Amino acid sequence: SKTDLDMIKQWGISIERVAGKKTRERIMDGSDNLRQSTAKPDIAAWCKGAVEKMDKLVDEQHRIKIMEQCGHNCSLVNSRVIENALKRRKKFHNLVEFLKAEFKKPLPGTKLEYEGNVIYQYYTPGSYSTPMRCYCSLFRKLPREQQVSITYCHCSRAFVAKYWEAVLGKPVKVEVLESAISGSRVCKFAVYI
Repeated sequence: SKTDLDMIKQWGISIERVAGKKTRERIMDGSDNLRQSTAKPDIAAWCKGAVEKMDKLVDEQHRIKIMEQCGHNCSLVNSRVIENALKRRKKFHNLVEFLKAEFKKPLPGTKLEYEGNVIYQYYTPGSYSTPMRCYCSLFRKLPREQQVSITYCHCSRAFVAKYWEAVLGKPVKVEVLESAISGSRVCKFAVYI
């Protein structure tokens, strides 16, 4: 879903699937007080607290699995981004030509670099005329001085993986190297092709 409340609800469903109902209740405590009219900085503050609770209550492997599920859901909701990439890919005879074109003119708010068998994909949410902390609407208005655990960014990692798997037609491994909500100026992912 594209609304903040529905995204939070889906996050809770992922937590319950992976970590159980009691853990979901503890992490999602207070989410029923959020409304669609809740100010974006307040939503970001609640989400920051939920990530902190998740980091305390759930081991790393399961936290990553929770956020991967969120990223897979995001790739379905935002499937047009992937569909458009596939349309662009079909215009080229081979992958090398496609990648050269993508690197020359990446999507707005992104940057691409290539080294050996690794594509480095950057998100630059602060580069817009109205800077954001994150492309995810839940953290878009996180105050500059605050930071969130990189745990949350495994959602974006899963989205990046779905994107490149669709474009390349094969599984890829993706690592989160930097995160704008965790203190960096950009988000940086290594995509191993």
